[in-house]
Amino acid sequence: MTKECFLRSKLYIHNISDLQPDYESGTLVLADSQAVIDECEKRSIPVVGIEYEGQDHLRCQQIIINEDDVDDEDYERIYRRCAGIPWDIAYTNRCFIREYGPSDLDDLFELYNQDHMTEYMEPLFEYEEERQYEENYIEYIYKLYGFGIWLIFDKFTGKLIGRAGIEVRETCDRENQAELGFAISPARWRQGLAYEVCSKIIDLARDDYGITSLIARCDPANEASSGLLKKLGFECEGFEPDGDYRFFREI
Repeated sequence: MTKECFLRSKLYIHNISDLQPDYESGTLVLADSQAVIDECEKRSIPVVGIEYEGQDHLRCQQIIINEDDVDDEDYERIYRRCAGIPWDIAYTNRCFIREYGPSDLDDLFELYNQDHMTEYMEPLFEYEEERQYEENYIEYIYKLYGFGIWLIFDKFTGKLIGRAGIEVRETCDRENQAELGFAISPARWRQGLAYEVCSKIIDLARDDYGITSLIARCDPANEASSGLLKKLGFECEGFEPDGDYRFFREI
């Protein structure tokens, strides 16, 4: 799998009269006018608000305060948020990590329907309920935190082979703490993929998201996951109320 860029052009629009009837895919409008923003949102044109010092606050899902701090990768991510395209997160030697998108639902069910996949974790909801759950996850987790549980793909075949990521959950009891979660397709167990992916995610948590400690939960019967967490530098510090082991690591 290769990294794809969806943003093709950025246009500064200051007045509604300057808006064209339609734009080609990959166009992002940059606007410092609430009227332009409102019209773009009405017409489903990807738009980001540009706020300047002394200006009234704009109402827009995406706001830029200081353009000098925004690079090409940032604009690509802004465009994807506006256009509903999942973010690329990272690559490892063998895997590609990215956000879930609505077109991934069938592949997600195929993954979870494998024997032993849900032996130590909850299964998916029924199809329509899961679809709604994942849509809400995009809106209220990815957009709010900038991270969450992501999809793991084989970098060479493009096949979905697991999920992993970090979440701020009720189990987190320290500032800047998140919970690490992971699940790899049973067909790819014992290949070191979970260690490879989780090692990368731990680095991202520390370097990109300001996380200073991680916890993880594990069924006591799940020896493979317990061993992986210890290999990743976690220490078991007791039990959760539901009986799971609770692991902890500062990063």
